[in-house]
Amino acid sequence: MKDNKITLFVSSLAGGGAEGVCVNVANGLAKNGWDVDLIVLHLKNAAYLDRVNENVNLISLNAGNARYAIVPLLKYIRQNKIEKIVVFKYELAVLLILLKSVLRLNIKVIARNINTFSQSSGQGKGIWRRYIANPLIQHYFCKADHVINQCEAMQEDLLTAFPELKGRTSVILNPVAKHVEDYVENHNKENNNKQNYILCVGRLEKQKAFHFALEAFAKISNNSPNLRLKIVGQGSLESELKSLAKQLKISQSVDFEGFQPHMLDYYLNAKVTLLTSIYEGFPNVLVESITLGTPVVSFDCPSGPSEIINQGSNGYLVEYQNIDDLIFYLDKSLNTQFDSKVVMETAKKNKVSEVIKKYSELLKNI
Repeated sequence: MKDNKITLFVSSLAGGGAEGVCVNVANGLAKNGWDVDLIVLHLKNAAYLDRVNENVNLISLNAGNARYAIVPLLKYIRQNKIEKIVVFKYELAVLLILLKSVLRLNIKVIARNINTFSQSSGQGKGIWRRYIANPLIQHYFCKADHVINQCEAMQEDLLTAFPELKGRTSVILNPVAKHVEDYVENHNKENNNKQNYILCVGRLEKQKAFHFALEAFAKISNNSPNLRLKIVGQGSLESELKSLAKQLKISQSVDFEGFQPHMLDYYLNAKVTLLTSIYEGFPNVLVESITLGTPVVSFDCPSGPSEIINQGSNGYLVEYQNIDDLIFYLDKSLNTQFDSKVVMETAKKNKVSEVIKKYSELLKNI
């Protein structure tokens, strides 16, 4: 097989952090001369399909989930004599590790750690997830040939869970989405068209803890009646969060925007982007916001925000789950004149070219 051949594997192209990063990495490697196959289980709800570069060979296994992907995946590996696969989901990594072990496949499984492992492992609903998938991940994920972490804190957390991975892990930051980077390069760096709203982005699930955002907004909006809160995302807690907004008497000032595939204007026009998560892997939301010059406020959750936020320069890091601290710094951010150029400068380490360079070096040497 060619030395520059690489396969990337992700569940789908539906809107999500792992999916977005996978597409960015695939495009970046293809641009740098790699022969890239991007494998997905299926193309349902493929919100990021139009972002896949024409030089990337997109392959759908036409499988509803990982359990039904075994036969087409094996066929692909054997027919194409695949040697290295970068995997962007825990369960897909474990599937490959099991196939490699049982069938003695001569492949390198390079797994990408997509969350703070100690926090995310064991999460999920349903019998399959709780009693089969999660135990398999706990037992087999450490057998990957290499694990890429999104930040230093994630790597430390992973090595605490799996000391046997020492020497087989690395840290490669997430690249900022290419369309975001392209926008910055082709437009005026100064944005004076800020609108009077706070932006939250993410799945409406327990991990994102948007109830903190609503509670903080309820306090701040007392003194700023024209201020709005925009929450972009969808999930199982939408009704619950809307009910909380009503209880807090702020429902007329909160906009639930649903999932939005095109986020540029939301970031550009926001006064500040807010993150209240219980835990993260490496929050792309914060990176995209500062790349576009919009400051951020975030709990110091595990992991990522402390490695993104420069206190007072591109936003404020808040004591973890301290609602009073959150209110203080959110209010402070709304009344601070941040220099957008300084804010944008802090995202340089996430430039696509820098990140792809590190992926290329790793893939050549593994």
